Amino acid sequence: MKKLPIKIITMGLLVGLVSGCNSAAYEYRKHPVAAEITVPIKQTVSAGETGLSVRFDKIESDTRCPINARCVWSGVAVVNATVLNNKGDSQLLKLSTVNYEKVNRSEKVFGKRVTLLDLLPKPVVGKSAKPELNPPSIKVKID
Repeated sequence: MKKLPIKIITMGLLVGLVSGCNSAAYEYRKHPVAAEITVPIKQTVSAGETGLSVRFDKIESDTRCPINARCVWSGVAVVNATVLNNKGDSQLLKLSTVNYEKVNRSEKVFGKRVTLLDLLPKPVVGKSAKPELNPPSIKVKID
């Protein structure tokens, strides 16, 4: 007789848990990331079905800590990019590798969020940057 309430409570919790899987909290799983692209400097890359293209214009500043160094602060890189839509409209963006002063990692443009994931190549102590051998590129997520 004592086991019956425990079984009822357990079944009730199980049913509640299973039925909760269809709630709005899981909507993000139905719509995965729209596009993650790598854009070389001075080039334009289409971002798949998003209807947007991204052009990496220039590196405005780069104070990132080199990979093999010990730094007090990780530093920040700020890049300029242009986002174009299917209609031919364009919007200039200034993005940074971390949220820094008035420059953010992500901005909303043409109804989509554009996020700077990385600026490549990463600086290395003792190696001078040779853009002709390894041109800079940005990794961007659009959703």
